[in-house]
Amino acid sequence: MAQLKPYWDTLRRRWLIVVALAVIGAGAGYGFSKLQEPIFRSSAKLYVMPARPDYGNILFIQNVVRQYGQLIVADQFLKGVSEGIKLDLPIEEMRKRVIASGNVENLVILMDVDDPDAGRARAIARRLVEDFKKDQDARMKQVDPANRIDVRVYDDPTPATLHRPQTRTNVIASGFLGLLVGVAIVFLLEALDDTVKTAEEVDRLVGMRVVGTIPA
Repeated sequence: MAQLKPYWDTLRRRWLIVVALAVIGAGAGYGFSKLQEPIFRSSAKLYVMPARPDYGNILFIQNVVRQYGQLIVADQFLKGVSEGIKLDLPIEEMRKRVIASGNVENLVILMDVDDPDAGRARAIARRLVEDFKKDQDARMKQVDPANRIDVRVYDDPTPATLHRPQTRTNVIASGFLGLLVGVAIVFLLEALDDTVKTAEEVDRLVGMRVVGTIPA
């Protein structure tokens, strides 16, 4: 602890700098969050149900799940959603709003839809799920029942919640960054300061004991 005392003393003398920069950093994080456009996210799950869930078939099914995760954001589905709920958005813009991936361990397709409007985010998710399931059902009609792979939706897409900005996280991270910058500046100032302020510093620098001090 004695070795850390000089550092604590330095921070105690210049604590206002540390606090000020932490507050400035937190304020900057808050301001940055408020300047961002709010984005809401609705999520959905599609369960892939093979007619033969045996071990010999599982590797094939896992590959199918990966393919379905990519297929759900194919142009045909995104275009159908855009036209179906009258968004009139280009395909590339729709693709930026939809994130889909296949979870091969649980045989689940996970989908997130981001949009500045909470209601529209959920509407896009619901329509995309419905269109994909209808397309899958149509394809499976031509497949032998023993080899069919069904896609089921157990829950409606979740109500959209605010996804970003994460104001609290931004404020905490920016405040902590400001704190670190403040500490660095304090020690930099201390390193540049060559004045002697305490009896301990006299003893450390010149190896002589102080006989007396004059109060300020």
